[in-house]
Amino acid sequence: MTPPRILLVDDQRQVSRVLRSALEVSSKDYIINDVSSAEEALLEISRGPLDLLVTDLRLPGMTGLELVERVLEINPKARSILITGDPTEAVRRRAEALGVIAFLRKPIGTNMFLEIVEHALAELIGAESVPGVGPGLPKAASSKLMDLRQELGAEAVMLIDADGKLVARSGEIQDLDLETGLPSLMAAHEAALKVSRFLRAEAPSNFHHFDGETHDLYLTNVGEQYVLLMVFRGRQEAGQMGAVVHFGRRAAEGLLDLLNQDQKEDRQVVQAEVLEHGTEGEVAKKDIKPEDLEQAAKDVDSSGAESFWEQAVSDSPGRPEAEGDALTYEEARKMGLVDDEESA
Repeated sequence: MTPPRILLVDDQRQVSRVLRSALEVSSKDYIINDVSSAEEALLEISRGPLDLLVTDLRLPGMTGLELVERVLEINPKARSILITGDPTEAVRRRAEALGVIAFLRKPIGTNMFLEIVEHALAELIGAESVPGVGPGLPKAASSKLMDLRQELGAEAVMLIDADGKLVARSGEIQDLDLETGLPSLMAAHEAALKVSRFLRAEAPSNFHHFDGETHDLYLTNVGEQYVLLMVFRGRQEAGQMGAVVHFGRRAAEGLLDLLNQDQKEDRQVVQAEVLEHGTEGEVAKKDIKPEDLEQAAKDVDSSGAESFWEQAVSDSPGRPEAEGDALTYEEARKMGLVDDEESA
């Protein structure tokens, strides 16, 4: 298999050199080129297919977004990463429409950069697993965690299920035994949910801050089944608690939407199987949850059930045929409804 081809575009050569060096010393096999303008980038792309474009938003002449658009016209399967300071909402919307994987903010952390590159290329080649995402979770969850980690400058961001199992992450934690502290963190999460139920909150929205000597932790719920954990080293997030709460809750809501959408698609598949195989006795062979069967039952037209029972009654043995609702005397006698002695 040909190694992925990556093109770095930045008019600040120092930035592209740092990124190129990070890629070269990684354990991955990449073909890397770097140029300083969009025009040079288009010339480079004309020489062969491109897998990943990493470009600054602000370039002389053509902008980074315009370059992404031109690249997609030539190479529709190419993925892209945008380098920018603080993207406006308009830039974000256009970037999402063009399929931009992630935003990188200067100064760029090399570990974060390599993680995003690996994620982008894994999605491109259709890998069954995406770095940082466990089985059963949508791949977009990894992008959400990476975006949040970069927005906050966190050491790590993690998604944990209700059983205390780490199911998705971005970044690594140094010098902290998280496994030992997870039971206490999950107990805090469960206690917060009880308070939400007491307050009759339809959609719980809880937030915890734990101040430590070497690390600070922020914990917020993602629905009732998951928690989002943001880890900072020391006073790394000093003075930006409001930003942590804002971006943390926004990410939690985005993750919940992803998880709900994924579950909705799974339910639709189950319902389709029930409708297709239910009359052949195959439903019992499927791994179907009770709530899925209940939903399938609701989807069955009541007129269909009525037709079934009418047909069953009409096909029952021993039922006499009669005109209208009346029985003849002879039919009644044969059914034992009339005593022969009385009729004598």
